[in-house]
Amino acid sequence: RKGLTEEQLLGRYDMVLHLVTAADGAEKFYTTANNKARRETVEEARALDKKMVGCWGQHPHHHVIDNSTDFKGKLARATSAVISMIERRE
Repeated sequence: RKGLTEEQLLGRYDMVLHLVTAADGAEKFYTTANNKARRETVEEARALDKKMVGCWGQHPHHHVIDNSTDFKGKLARATSAVISMIERRE
């Protein structure tokens, strides 16, 4: 927004949870067939994903959830990060 600093923009959020695109590490699950909004190629999706990580990288509670596990594991790691953040705030 006009007139806001990066620090102010980042300060609006308690946490940033970034789930890495399937196009980076889980390519066999990345398809445009099941998602009408998805138009990017695998390469384009990876590039956009890296840009998003860069945009939020300065946030003190920026969590990147990669594709090192199956999707159920990915969701479990994301859930754990959120729960940890909530517990710290209590």
